[in-house]
Amino acid sequence: MTAPDPVPETAASTSLATSARSALTGPSGPALRRGVLGSVLLTLGGFGAGALPVDGGPAAAVGLLGFTFGHGAILALALCWIGVVLMVTAWLALGPRAFSGRLPTRDAVWATALWALPLLPAVPMFSRDAWSYLAQGAMTAAGVDPYEFGPEANPGPFTDEVSPDWRSTATPYGPLHLLLMRIVVGMSGGHPAVGIIILRLLVLAALAALTALLVMAARRTGVDAGAAVWLACASPLAVIHLAGGLHNEVFPLVACVGAVVLALDGRPSWAGAAIGIAVAFKATAVIVAPFLLWIALSRRRADPAEARPGLRALTDTALAAAVAAVVLALATLASGTGIGWLDAIAVSDRVINYLSAPTAVAHLVHAVADSPGFEDVLAVSRQVGRVVLAVTLVAVWWLHRRDRITAIRGIMWALLAFVVLNSLAWPWYHVWVAAFWVLARPGRRSTSIAVALTVFLVMAIGPNGSTSLYSPVLVGIAVIGSLLAGWWWWRATDGVRTPSPARDG
Repeated sequence: MTAPDPVPETAASTSLATSARSALTGPSGPALRRGVLGSVLLTLGGFGAGALPVDGGPAAAVGLLGFTFGHGAILALALCWIGVVLMVTAWLALGPRAFSGRLPTRDAVWATALWALPLLPAVPMFSRDAWSYLAQGAMTAAGVDPYEFGPEANPGPFTDEVSPDWRSTATPYGPLHLLLMRIVVGMSGGHPAVGIIILRLLVLAALAALTALLVMAARRTGVDAGAAVWLACASPLAVIHLAGGLHNEVFPLVACVGAVVLALDGRPSWAGAAIGIAVAFKATAVIVAPFLLWIALSRRRADPAEARPGLRALTDTALAAAVAAVVLALATLASGTGIGWLDAIAVSDRVINYLSAPTAVAHLVHAVADSPGFEDVLAVSRQVGRVVLAVTLVAVWWLHRRDRITAIRGIMWALLAFVVLNSLAWPWYHVWVAAFWVLARPGRRSTSIAVALTVFLVMAIGPNGSTSLYSPVLVGIAVIGSLLAGWWWWRATDGVRTPSPARDG
């Protein structure tokens, strides 16, 4: 018996190598290489300044425990921030070509891959949430309800890695999150460090899926795929906080973008299944669901043979909603944890930072007015924020019903409203907005603001997960950096038009 013909695999490998070589030796090459160096430095610095495990992590394992404290930690922190600067400037360097439609989709995809892959061996960066995720999976495997108890109810190696601030807190995430984390913990053999590697592989796979789906969405909506991938996937927010920080935002976001693509293709049942999967990870995904009605209506109206487009669109949406409900129910049954997560969502209110508008307003009012205690002011501002958010979401949904492009723009605005008006906001929440930004056909002015805000958000959290928002010096540096980035972008894109239809080069 002869061996199978290896030519197809060889051809695929050769094509991949040729694509990478073309990207690295073309106009994008200097920026791509700079970003790779930044990612490598970020990984190395993280071994001393990241969200380290209690045993010191890889540095301690190879006898370099001094890299995690004192002068060693200062060196590690410097490496991290140099890496961030290199990555941010590399991303910015590709921006004007992306915004003008001259950045090949290939180059944007390679930027995402080449900047994310060096983070594979890294410890969690800019957040300790990944350790909590694994502890929640261990709780589920042990039969302890994560919606009723915090990780401290299940002592062990995974709980030891959780930040003390969160050991007594129930999880706000959906049943599919718990099921996935339970599988990761089971595969880890009881070793948290192994669990982190497995989780990072899953996150990198999800980031690749998000990249592919954005290319598909861009081509279906007539915008430049290179620009869409550049802003959403190659962005420092995605690379540093998703690939580096291992945030579970990436899983429901992939499902939501997939739902939009399926809706654009006229496949309502599959779109509903994707929404069900997304909500089963995180409730935020439900914001996207109502806009699928307008996409369905736009498709039906475009069909000259369709006599009753409104009724058919309602039927499509009802089918999608039914399938989503079934998928959510099945995910809940599979996880074995029930629906306690709906009540546990409120635990996020424990976090207080300026990235949430209601929290920022409470700080301002408390500082300048003769008011009661801060907690009382915060409770009022958050309640007002919830009311304003609810009204805004309904208004945005109703005002963006004209066609499918308008509906996608509505998704972007609705997600932005949620991030701003929610009781809690973190930098990585903005990746949701970035994913739909280019699909919504932004202008130069708004994109300049988005670029500046991205730079600020990247600097808002330290490599070990601590917030920089309460240090006047660090906030000042972040503000100056973001203003410089916005000013540079505005000048670099002078005379450049909004992204044109996609290129495949």
